[in-house]
Amino acid sequence: MNSRALIALVAGAVLGGCARAPKPKVPQAFPLATLWTASLDAALDPPLAMDERRLYLSTRAGDVRALSRADGAEAWRVKGLKGVVSAVPGTVVVRGAEGRVQSLQPRTGEVRWTAESSVPGGLPAVIDRDLVLIAGTGLAALDAASGRVVWAAPPGPIVTSLPASGGTQIVVGEADGTLRGRDRATGASLWTFRTAEPLIAPAIIDERGEVYVGTSDRRLLRLGPKGNRHWHWKVGADIASPPALAGDLALFTSFDATLYAIHRGNGKLAWRAGLPSRPLSGPLVVGQTVLVGCHESEIVGFSLATGTAVGALKLPAEIRGSPLESGGSIFVGLRDLRVVGLQVAGQP
Repeated sequence: MNSRALIALVAGAVLGGCARAPKPKVPQAFPLATLWTASLDAALDPPLAMDERRLYLSTRAGDVRALSRADGAEAWRVKGLKGVVSAVPGTVVVRGAEGRVQSLQPRTGEVRWTAESSVPGGLPAVIDRDLVLIAGTGLAALDAASGRVVWAAPPGPIVTSLPASGGTQIVVGEADGTLRGRDRATGASLWTFRTAEPLIAPAIIDERGEVYVGTSDRRLLRLGPKGNRHWHWKVGADIASPPALAGDLALFTSFDATLYAIHRGNGKLAWRAGLPSRPLSGPLVVGQTVLVGCHESEIVGFSLATGTAVGALKLPAEIRGSPLESGGSIFVGLRDLRVVGLQVAGQP
């Protein structure tokens, strides 16, 4: 081989080694595959709840049922128990409209304890570690092990959003538009932030105590741990669902049929994506995909990085309540007396 050919060969090898490698394909959630379908004998009373093994639901007939997450088979049923269900690993709670709260054994449905919270309302209980938070016409914290009332907040405005918990405080929205931070141990009011309309969407509190919430006066907000405003975005309609946090992004769905991605640090818009209709849920982040349940029967997906639409699934009936997601599985209640288990692409 002459010297000129050798130089060309070496140069080609160097340039080839320096060439930009193709970007790996980012996995997306679609297509969504149906794992199972379970039939109900009465209309679902949302929301659904779940732990690591089972899906829990209540019906308008006054039954509470547990279904296997794996195949939708019924694990147990408790008849004559009206209320909305909440669950975390090890604890299932049914909150009645008049304030009665019952804790059930997740494996069998057996009643562990019954307590009177003295807080009427229709919001599900929030199970927060050792506390069960009951919000409505009042706010109370029950001991999760026994049902004993740990504290009850002084009478005040009706609580209209699910309590959000983070660190040593909880945050609730109230009917007069007040967002209020309370001490988790005592229920004492720590700070307030005023908005112009009743707050429906639950907040989310991050690892630093920062509060993210969408409001009924058409704003996306980030507040500090003491309620001081860091940034806000004005949007075209109300927000009724909780946001989601994913890396540097805070994600919100608004009734103007838009999904917003905001940089958490500086409050600048990363991207926005149009939804096919009014959202029924907040954002669900599954890997690199953001899923949203939309009125009436569609689940749509967008790239987390860019907001580009990546897929959609039309369900056979109207969605009832917000879909749940865990470990690549999605669970959806339908108005035609069915519950569906779905699986995202690439999951075993």
